[in-house]
Amino acid sequence: MKKTAITCAIALALLAGACSGNGKKEAAASADSDAVATQTESGIAVSDEYKLVDGTFVSANGLPMIIDFSAEWCPPCRQLKPVFEELEKEYAGKINFITVNVDSMPSVAQNYKVESIPNLVFAKADGTEVYRSVGFREGAELKAYIEKYLSE
Repeated sequence: MKKTAITCAIALALLAGACSGNGKKEAAASADSDAVATQTESGIAVSDEYKLVDGTFVSANGLPMIIDFSAEWCPPCRQLKPVFEELEKEYAGKINFITVNVDSMPSVAQNYKVESIPNLVFAKADGTEVYRSVGFREGAELKAYIEKYLSE
C-alpha cells in the first residue's frame, strides 16, 4: 500500500495536481492517477527529475531542488502558487521544483519537519537541506534566495 501511494504521489507530481499549477510537479497521493513515474524493486519512487527515498527527495538529474510544502485550503499557499510557477519557468533546467501537498503526504512533510505552510525547502541534489523559507514571499525575494542558493 505504501509503495502504491508513493508511486501515485510521484505520478500526480508530474500531472500537476491540486496545489500546483500547469506544468508544476506535485508530489501528492492519488489513486486515480495514471502511473507516469516508475517504482524500483526496492520501493523507491522515481521520476525523471527526482526520487523519494525514505521520505526524502533526492535529485535524479543532478540538479538542486526547491520543495514547496503547501495545501489547497491555505490562502498564502494559493498566493505563492503563481510566483512559484513563474520561478519554475525562469529556472527550468537549473533547479527541480517540487510541490508536496501536506494533506496528501503527511509523512514526507513530517520527515522535513514542516510545521507551517507555505514552506519552501532548498536542497542540494543529494537531498541535503541548505535553506528554508516559511510563509509567503514575493517573487523578487525568492529570486534573490535562488540566486544566492545557486551561487553556493
